[in-house]
Amino acid sequence: MSPESSFKCRLCGCGLSSPPLSLGRQPVCNGFAPRPADGRSALLDIAECETCQLVQLREVPAPDLLRPRVPWIRYREPEAHLDALTDTLLGFRPATQTALGLGPFEQPLLSRLAARGVAPVALELDIPAVDGCYPYLESWQAALDDDHLAARAAQLGTFDMVSCRYLVEHTPDPVQALRALKRVLNPGGVVLIEVPDSSKFLAARDYCFLWEEHSCYFVEDTLRRLAEVSGYRVLALLRYPGALEDALAAVLTPVDASPAAASPLGPSSLFQAYRDNFASIRTRLRTRLTALAGPGRDQIALFGIGHHAIMFGNAFDVADLFALAVDDDRDKGGFFPPGFSVPVIGSDRLLADERITTCLFAVAPHIEGKVREKLAPLAARGVQFRSIYAALDNAITKDLVS
Repeated sequence: MSPESSFKCRLCGCGLSSPPLSLGRQPVCNGFAPRPADGRSALLDIAECETCQLVQLREVPAPDLLRPRVPWIRYREPEAHLDALTDTLLGFRPATQTALGLGPFEQPLLSRLAARGVAPVALELDIPAVDGCYPYLESWQAALDDDHLAARAAQLGTFDMVSCRYLVEHTPDPVQALRALKRVLNPGGVVLIEVPDSSKFLAARDYCFLWEEHSCYFVEDTLRRLAEVSGYRVLALLRYPGALEDALAAVLTPVDASPAAASPLGPSSLFQAYRDNFASIRTRLRTRLTALAGPGRDQIALFGIGHHAIMFGNAFDVADLFALAVDDDRDKGGFFPPGFSVPVIGSDRLLADERITTCLFAVAPHIEGKVREKLAPLAARGVQFRSIYAALDNAITKDLVS
């Protein structure tokens, strides 16, 4: 079977024929376990559609594979821009009386809308925890379904505004997901879709942003195309800057007209460079960290054990070089990150370990300063601090990226 018939673009439906960036099978990033591995892995082949240039997973893991096995897996998304976004939303529909939020990241926006006189409703995830599995994003995205939202409309009614923040990039069928949102929308209403913009990490050759839970990696053009293919007019496409990735917010309203067929765009130089540089960066990084780890592989600590850190360790094949996995989240303490041979410990243990000569940060830039203050005794004895994020000046990969 040809690649064209095997894998179809989830935006335009054309065959995915260009070579992917293949990371092979990688441990599921939420697979924290009391032992060194929980056994779950997902195949990560990242491809770009040469017709519409959407970067995407060729195969999306089944929700059951992604469902967390611990109850405390939770993520945070940007909020600093939500005051400005609220103003924009109400500017397009000043008569908004009701709003529906469709995921776990809606409450900060709904609270702002409520303060402006809008009656908000947050959709609840009605899937119970069963057999040691705890539904989260993989189940939220599966609920962006026509039948499910039609049933919710029959139960809750329809709304002047529907918000879907940081879910569409998780769904294996984003076109059908956006079409399904019309089921809960009043005539003349607006839909908000917010996703992370991928252009910064692609340009920086940063591979820790890849994730088995993200089926799509949007930029402005592909998000706009998604809206149009799904039957919407784009009222506004807004960008809110972030240090590592920007937030893209699309304000949409339904239309009846079908979009014009898109002409093939060909491969983008941005993704081609991202794909083609991976192997050499991985080899050179492994060499660098092996030297820093020392003969006993006991000299490097990794601070901040979220899915970026886990992808960094496993995709680059360097997880075995970390003597300490450090995070002050008490829920993670004592659990082994997937692919790692050491459990998570607190910063007090790091401060007491005199073997460490290098500490890699996997924390957001806006909190790195606080972490440095906490770890000041390490700096005082000459420990080197570097970041896993390729876009930052202190990146461990800085001079490895061509």
